[in-house]
Amino acid sequence: MRKKNQKQMPLIPSDIEHPRAKELNRISKILDSLPTITEMVLQDLTHGVKHQNRGAQGMTAEQVLRAAVIKQTEGFSYEELAFHLVDSRTYRSFCRIGITQKGFKKSALCKNIKSISPETWESINRLLVAYGDDKKIEKGKEVRIDCTVVCSNIHQPSDSTLLWDSVRVLARILKKMKQELGIDIPFTDHSRRAKRRMLEF
Repeated sequence: MRKKNQKQMPLIPSDIEHPRAKELNRISKILDSLPTITEMVLQDLTHGVKHQNRGAQGMTAEQVLRAAVIKQTEGFSYEELAFHLVDSRTYRSFCRIGITQKGFKKSALCKNIKSISPETWESINRLLVAYGDDKKIEKGKEVRIDCTVVCSNIHQPSDSTLLWDSVRVLARILKKMKQELGIDIPFTDHSRRAKRRMLEF
């Protein structure tokens, strides 16, 4: 049976004195002050479920949200996330996983986190930006640019292709200078050789 959160918390160890632990504690307080976020996550998790009061007790909406925050901020894979949620006292405390609870497998984490829709994430982002603006923490007018590598129609910049590009462009410029400016620049065009080297790889 899916729940929004746990009414009675299991035994959880006290916080440790570490900058990352303090940062997670501040994030936790922000999430606690915005219960609407957990409600939206719960709606995504229970969407299409006919009998919500039946079945095993899975991750709560709160645990799913907090596990997603850990995964995103630390850049963990689902396998790494599953390990750290079992191993780390701080992460267990942040994700509201009690001492007596075993933790969650990577398949459960993957299924639950991916159940949160893009629209919900956008709404969560808007709520957090509004919270930051209200508290005079962040105006939300500037965003960090994501520099993740994506597929494009540019060839892979390996050493051989960079060599071929450099030789080809330099040869073209020198030929153009010779034709248009009449400058006699002695050079050997190694374009064909560079192209052969490039095609070898």
